[in-house]
Amino acid sequence: MKKKIIILMITLSLAFLSLQAAPLRFEGYLEGQYGANQQADEFKWNIWDPNIYFEARFNSSPMPGTDMFFKFYSDKDNPEYQSGKSALAVLTEGHVSFRQEMSVVGMETNLFTREGGRYWLDGSMLGLLNTGSVNNDGNGQGVRMDFWMPSSSLTYVISDFSSGAGDDVHLARFRQNLFNNLRLGATYQRKNYASGGARDYNQLYSADAKYQLGSYYLNWEIAATSVPAEEDVTLKLKEYEDSSELSDFFKRNIASKMEVSGFKTGNVKLGYITVTPGAYFLGDTYRNYMGNNEKNKYGYWVNSYYLVPQRAITITCNYWGNRKMVPDTLMIMDQEKLSYDPVSNLYTELYVEFINGFKWKLSFNKKDETWQGSGYKHYDVFTELQVENRLAKLLSQFKIKDLGETSEKQIWGIECSVNLTERWRLFSRGMVANDRGGSRYSIFGELSYKIGGNAEAYIQYGPGWWGQYGLVNDDGFASGGEMKEELKLIVKGWF
Repeated sequence: MKKKIIILMITLSLAFLSLQAAPLRFEGYLEGQYGANQQADEFKWNIWDPNIYFEARFNSSPMPGTDMFFKFYSDKDNPEYQSGKSALAVLTEGHVSFRQEMSVVGMETNLFTREGGRYWLDGSMLGLLNTGSVNNDGNGQGVRMDFWMPSSSLTYVISDFSSGAGDDVHLARFRQNLFNNLRLGATYQRKNYASGGARDYNQLYSADAKYQLGSYYLNWEIAATSVPAEEDVTLKLKEYEDSSELSDFFKRNIASKMEVSGFKTGNVKLGYITVTPGAYFLGDTYRNYMGNNEKNKYGYWVNSYYLVPQRAITITCNYWGNRKMVPDTLMIMDQEKLSYDPVSNLYTELYVEFINGFKWKLSFNKKDETWQGSGYKHYDVFTELQVENRLAKLLSQFKIKDLGETSEKQIWGIECSVNLTERWRLFSRGMVANDRGGSRYSIFGELSYKIGGNAEAYIQYGPGWWGQYGLVNDDGFASGGEMKEELKLIVKGWF
């Protein structure tokens, strides 16, 4: 399946659409950024070359059960556009879909290009699939088919990458419900490498089950992988398969995880305690390059929380630990020693909701780990206070990272959003990080104005990316983020 086939089918679909004279819906998005930054060496403001981004979307339903969608964009900062080798409009994503359902049986087929979400399958305990690892950075194209009936369903995705020489990704997922309390599943994944060799692929099979017994739930999953081209892995796997030791069975190319939930005790006067335990192992020769690729490890966890009676207070206590199955051999003082690199983590949290929209959180995370024979401590203290109402929202956070260690950092963060009027809104964010190397700060402010129903304007000062996701939990800022003198005007419009 080649990219030319996708383009041809899209072209034919558009031709068919024009013949049917189906209504074509056109939507668009336009964004312009104009700004200046202060150069520290010259102490003057330099105007940016303005960045204009335009996006056009076409959608139509030529006949009942069908849907067509294509999106094009033109980005002035796109290197391909600047080189002059790319067309003004770039196809960023699109699909042609057909859906048919009769009674409780149905199917849906999607022919897509550059739509990363089409690779999604329902989640697994082992994290078998990461769409970012199989969609060729959003540049893949293929077909997704979904079939369903009263107690079962099937999904199959076949995808081709632009640089590949064939069908590079196959994803399949089957689900079956039994007896109203048992759900079974099976997954198949395969990714062919661009080299195109007969042994150049990564393959995975898995089975899972979810069983309900009263208020208790048992979740279990097991998976097996293969990477024929990696000779060191296949040779080691053969050694484990030929071994009669029970421990060597778990070192094979398999992984499994199990969790039991529903353990709850207490009453209205004393409060309720809920506990959820689980365990897992990841074989030494387990390789999954399409999702979570952890290996050579086994561990467990116990999650619990307590609801304080007659108070909006929740106390959380989670503990987990793991260690290697096959240890590393280290030379210490001319002696061989085995290192299993154990890790343990205890997380405790107090969460309180007050009247008038106030919420407070206090947590302590204690992580102890060993790597290559050396021990490390990562103790973090975190507190947060926030309040929100119709007019404003205030969030303040403080964190001590690696408490008591040489690398200890103290991080403060605050965010404030105020609705000045129905059209004007003010947002600000401030962050400070302090460690043995010195202090750093970042200030960001934004004034937004709703021009009309489909247009907005923003005036921004400072780097908006620091603390955008997680505030004081932004490790990038904590490690070396600095203030940047930057002034920006952004205008956005939808039509």
